[in-house]
Amino acid sequence: MLDPVALTVFFVFFTLVTALGFYAARWRRGDLRSLGEWGLGGRRFGVLVTWFLLGGDIYTAYTFIAVPAALYGQGAVGFFALPYTIFVYPIAFVLMPRLWNVCRRHDWVTPADFVRGRYGS
Repeated sequence: MLDPVALTVFFVFFTLVTALGFYAARWRRGDLRSLGEWGLGGRRFGVLVTWFLLGGDIYTAYTFIAVPAALYGQGAVGFFALPYTIFVYPIAFVLMPRLWNVCRRHDWVTPADFVRGRYGS
C-alpha cells in the first residue's frame, strides 16, 4: 500500500520541478544552434549549480553503476574508485576554474577542442 504522505511529497516536488522546467524554458532562451549553448548551457551555470551537477553525476551514476561493474569485473582492484572520488572531486574544484577560463577564452567546448588548440593536433 502506498503511503499518502509519500505520494503527497512526490507530487508536490514533481509539480514544483515541472513548473521550474517550464519557467526555465522561457527564461533567457539560448541559441541551440551553438555547441557551447547546447552542451554547456551557454556557460552560464554558476559554481553552486556546477557543484551539484558534478556531485550528482559522480556520486550517482559513477558510484552505483561503474564502481560495482568494476568490482564485479576486476575484483578488489575496483576499490580504487572509493578514495578516488573522495580525493579527486575537491581537487578538481581547485584546478578546473583555470581550465574553464582558458576554454571560455578560446571558445573550446570539448576536450578535443582543447588538445587541438593547445597542441595543434
